[in-house]
Amino acid sequence: MFAEEFAFELPAVVNFVGGGGKTTLILRLLEEYSASVAAIYTTTTRMHPPDPQGGMVVLSCDNMACLLEVLNRLGRRGDERLHKLVVTGLAGRPDLRHGVAPEFGSGIDRECFPLVLNEADGARSMSLKMPREGEPVLMSASDVLVPVIGIDCLNRPLGPETLFRWETAAREYAFEAGRILTPELAAAILLHPRGVCKDWRPGMRIIPYINKVDAEELDPLAHELAQALLHNGNFPVAKVVWGSLHRGRARSLLPGIQ
Repeated sequence: MFAEEFAFELPAVVNFVGGGGKTTLILRLLEEYSASVAAIYTTTTRMHPPDPQGGMVVLSCDNMACLLEVLNRLGRRGDERLHKLVVTGLAGRPDLRHGVAPEFGSGIDRECFPLVLNEADGARSMSLKMPREGEPVLMSASDVLVPVIGIDCLNRPLGPETLFRWETAAREYAFEAGRILTPELAAAILLHPRGVCKDWRPGMRIIPYINKVDAEELDPLAHELAQALLHNGNFPVAKVVWGSLHRGRARSLLPGIQ
């Protein structure tokens, strides 16, 4: 369902940034795409390792050259049991894995692994984020950028409860505390020139995802946010996907569609 709405043009390296459910979205796409192609979930920051179930294989090593060599050798075997891979550095502690280097994606054999899903930053489960210096860490040679936002931040006051890295954003961009997060304001923050998409480059498709649209009653609000994202004025947006990972519902909106 989600794979159909995002419809990545394979092979593709996809970076996920922002807040509101990135990890859950990546795992859902990994599950759906791995039914037909070998797919990789990795991170250029840090991750809590997912539970290796349902055929998921976790491959970890701090030697990036060795990790890449082993990965590509496994891919050339063409074993369908290796269609769902999690690739990271070794554990910093038992519940946390280090990320791979940003250039790691350039060495992956795309013929063996047509889809790489990279988590490029963190937001501690908050639904909207402005990055600090050094964030996000995009994987090089990437084709798609997916900024994620949770719809539950809308129509609430702007501040530390609704925006991750609030202190940095308020200081550097003079954001007004207490201002209501309308769809237009939320879109302006998500696609701010110095926001989570700041390292976008021409040729990279941007497909925002609006999460937590758990009921049909929220669809008009999601549609309004999607329209604001499509007409943001800072970045070219290819389409907007919205839905609910919790409820298993997904929709999308293309430019020019009302």
